[in-house]
Amino acid sequence: MMNTANTSEISLNAEVEALKERFSNTQELYREVCALLFFRYGTTPTANKLYQLVRKGSMSAPSQALVTFWEELREKSRTRIEHPDLPEALTSAAGELIATLWRHAQEAAQESLETFKAEAQATVDNARMDVAAFELERDRALQREQSTQQTLAAAEQEIISYREELAAANEARLALTKAIEQTQYDNQALQQQLHDVRKEFSTELEKLHHAAQLSETRSRDTEKRLMLDVDRERLATVKAQRETDAVRAAAKVAEDEQLAALKQLEQQLQSSQHENGKLEGALQALNLNLERSDSELKALYQQIAQANAEIVMLREQHASSGVQKTAKRKGMKVLEGRARRTPTAKP
Repeated sequence: MMNTANTSEISLNAEVEALKERFSNTQELYREVCALLFFRYGTTPTANKLYQLVRKGSMSAPSQALVTFWEELREKSRTRIEHPDLPEALTSAAGELIATLWRHAQEAAQESLETFKAEAQATVDNARMDVAAFELERDRALQREQSTQQTLAAAEQEIISYREELAAANEARLALTKAIEQTQYDNQALQQQLHDVRKEFSTELEKLHHAAQLSETRSRDTEKRLMLDVDRERLATVKAQRETDAVRAAAKVAEDEQLAALKQLEQQLQSSQHENGKLEGALQALNLNLERSDSELKALYQQIAQANAEIVMLREQHASSGVQKTAKRKGMKVLEGRARRTPTAKP
């Protein structure tokens, strides 16, 4: 139904374009489009529909053309009956009756046409639905066939796999049978070896019993000897204990003597430390005296150096020998006077 409507719309637009080329007058073009819609497509024309199709002139142009179209249609639909003996009213009524009959006939024909179109469209739709159902069933059949083929291929592959597994199982069964036979043979050999070993074990066990009896006799003799040795060791231990006690007593006496000697040495050490303290005090006093003597000696050396410097100056000032002798005497006197003034260092 939707496809039919689209086709009708496309055809209508094409015919409207053709009418635009044929009619340049706007009112004539609108009247022709009204006739096209009403008679060709069975659609009641409206001003909005006309303007959407033509799109020419103002909005009043399609309305005016629509009014003119309906007036012309009513005028043409009237059937005039002219008879000299009939009154005017009867003539007009007869014309209106015939026009009404014609209009009803046209409407019935239009309804029949619409019914036929609907039935035809329903038939087409049913046919399309049947085709779609057939295609769907065909696709399903194809899918089932493909699925069956895939299942068959999988079954064949599974059969091949089962055959391979069966062949491998047969080979394994044969190998297992051989292994069982070999195991039975080995078991018989082991049974014989076990019998031989048990026999040898019985013989060795008898030998061990005999050896155990001999060993028991020897152990008894050894035990007697050990008892004698233990008695001797006990006596030796008592003797050693006595000697140990004597040594401990002597060690105690020696320890007491050493403690007494240690106390005496500690007293002597304290006395020596006291004497050392006195000597250290005297030594410190002596060191102080020596330091003072060194200081005084250094001062004396400085005075002698200063006197020598003065002598040199006097020698330079007095070049004559007389003057030099006088200077020497003065220098000696100066030195003697300074020596008298300098105190002697005390020890």
